[in-house]
Amino acid sequence: MKKIIYLSLVAFLIVMGCSKVNDISIVSPGENQLKSARTATALGVWDDNLGVLRTSLWAPPAVYTAPAGYPEYVASNYDVMAHFGYISPENVTGAVIEFTFPHIEYFVPHITKPSEFRTYSVNNLDNATVITCTADLVAGMNPMFCFLVKVDCGKGNNGLTTFWTDMKVNGVSVKGTIKNKVFACN
Repeated sequence: MKKIIYLSLVAFLIVMGCSKVNDISIVSPGENQLKSARTATALGVWDDNLGVLRTSLWAPPAVYTAPAGYPEYVASNYDVMAHFGYISPENVTGAVIEFTFPHIEYFVPHITKPSEFRTYSVNNLDNATVITCTADLVAGMNPMFCFLVKVDCGKGNNGLTTFWTDMKVNGVSVKGTIKNKVFACN
């Protein structure tokens, strides 16, 4: 009988120890991750909102020539390269595409072919929170939107910083089930 009570107590404590009160609340409004599940986003792994958006993170390239109007590229000045592949349901002329990067210091677009060239603007020169461009979209997969970013590690919790939270096309979020992008600052 002692053994049954002991095993029941151990099982109860294990269950209680794995139940996190913090899981009820989210990291901050608008984010879709539980506090206990917040980890750095892996490099080279695609995250999909099936049929709408594909995202992935990569290490910055060692060598790259930044487009005109951006500072000279130095790989050590950037933390990560973020890729976004948007799959449009139809042709759209003059679509306004917005990327929400709440915690970056600066960025440079990563453009490897003429079809990817777009002019980007930011809502705040001191904190590039929303990066916007206007582009014509084709039905299906569009040329990648890619950014080399310097993450603002002063904004993180426990060495982790959520640096991307949304992508909108003409004011409508296309993020779906894709997780926020989190960078390990340590």
